[in-house]
Amino acid sequence: MGAQASVPHRTHARFRIHLEEIMKYLFRGFSCLLFLLFVLIPGCSKAPTEEELLKSATLHQSSEEFDAALDDFQSLIQLHPKSDKVPEALFAMGAIYLNSKKEYVKAESVYTKLTMDFPEHPTAQGAAYQRARIFLEHLHKPDSAIAAYELFLQRYPTSIPASAAKSELEDLKKKPTSGK
Repeated sequence: MGAQASVPHRTHARFRIHLEEIMKYLFRGFSCLLFLLFVLIPGCSKAPTEEELLKSATLHQSSEEFDAALDDFQSLIQLHPKSDKVPEALFAMGAIYLNSKKEYVKAESVYTKLTMDFPEHPTAQGAAYQRARIFLEHLHKPDSAIAAYELFLQRYPTSIPASAAKSELEDLKKKPTSGK
């Protein structure tokens, strides 16, 4: 009977050894898998190109998914700050804040960044003009509007909106309420 009792014990011990080997093997495999997932694979993925981000942002904007469009434009600016697409992204962001989200302070801020950082870009003229109009019509800051119109006319005297800006500036200066 003693011999029979030792056979199951030996089988159980062999099973336990095999189970421990299997667990070690699985643990090594799992460790390798985790390493691949968290270290190698993310390192292999590349950031989206400026063209991809601009295309995505434009699609979101045309689908009236304005928050997603703003995220893509912001990503383009952050990931590709030297890109020639940055002024376009800033102008589009200003338009979204102004016309769609009605966030006038943000619109003015984005337009200011565009006009200060990229004064020679074609979109800067429109941004400078929009700044003055935002100050006047939405933020009700006539003194800031006057300064913005004057800066616009100084920088872009031959631009298309220059004649409208001159007229609006003259009207604004005639009003006794400037001084706020």
